Amino acid sequence: MDSSYFDHEICNRCDICAEVCPNKIIIKNGDNDMIFRPDRIDLCFKCGQCMAVCPVKSVFIHGLSYSEDFFDLPKTVSLEEPFFNLISSRRAVRNFTDRPVERAVLEKIVKAISFAPPGFPPVKTELIIVHDKNLIKKALPYMIDLYDFLVKAMTNPVARMFIKKEAGKKSFITIKKHLIPLMIKRLPSLKDGSENTITRDAPAMILFLADPNGEDIQKDINIAASFGLLAVHALGLGGSIMDIIPPAINKKKELREMFKLPARREVVAALILGYPKYRYQRGIKRELRNVRWL
Repeated sequence: MDSSYFDHEICNRCDICAEVCPNKIIIKNGDNDMIFRPDRIDLCFKCGQCMAVCPVKSVFIHGLSYSEDFFDLPKTVSLEEPFFNLISSRRAVRNFTDRPVERAVLEKIVKAISFAPPGFPPVKTELIIVHDKNLIKKALPYMIDLYDFLVKAMTNPVARMFIKKEAGKKSFITIKKHLIPLMIKRLPSLKDGSENTITRDAPAMILFLADPNGEDIQKDINIAASFGLLAVHALGLGGSIMDIIPPAINKKKELREMFKLPARREVVAALILGYPKYRYQRGIKRELRNVRWL
């Protein structure tokens, strides 16, 4: 069929689909049958909530299929202990062994990222998986060159003004207070090869892409990257989000070509990963800045 519909022969009229629909598109008609409101059906963005919750598979959304787009969930079990063990034992890892990350493992991480919920369907997150360590190593000098240029530009009032305008107020504050002081001290070692505080000699990297002229999906990317980080840890690897990498790739033509970045895309986040060189012995306690109970 070319439209969304209910199979009233099997529908048990439990109303659950109407309850979970975020745009309240589903109602009961005068015959007590579930229907889609004609005045709101255009608001359906195919999130799949109604089909996912229906106990008898009586809801059919055009473009979605029970066999192809859904899978059965296990019976509810307590996940409290494994969940808190996972998040409390995860650390940002920036030291890696030389062991390559197997493609099968990277595919599992990609699968985990695909479960990240979008703010508004359909999912717009795009990835570039870099599992060639030599490519990451080859890119490093170009990244160093860009940050060397940025440090020098920040000493020029006119150039600094343009940087502030392009970066925006909040990003400029971060650049000025954190990035520039860091780079001033570390560029000499980066240039002579005695340290690598950009790509950290990671054997693999995941780049998260977005359309700069499209919808704002920064929050979607942040959530997707968090799913990726947790998957990395769950699979016995380590990783870290490196905010210093995306601007370099976006700005340097050589890097855009190197990583085959499409013309109408930009890198929004970069996750470096690999097998940890060291095992952490304890977690770190952190307190939130403030918590208010109302």
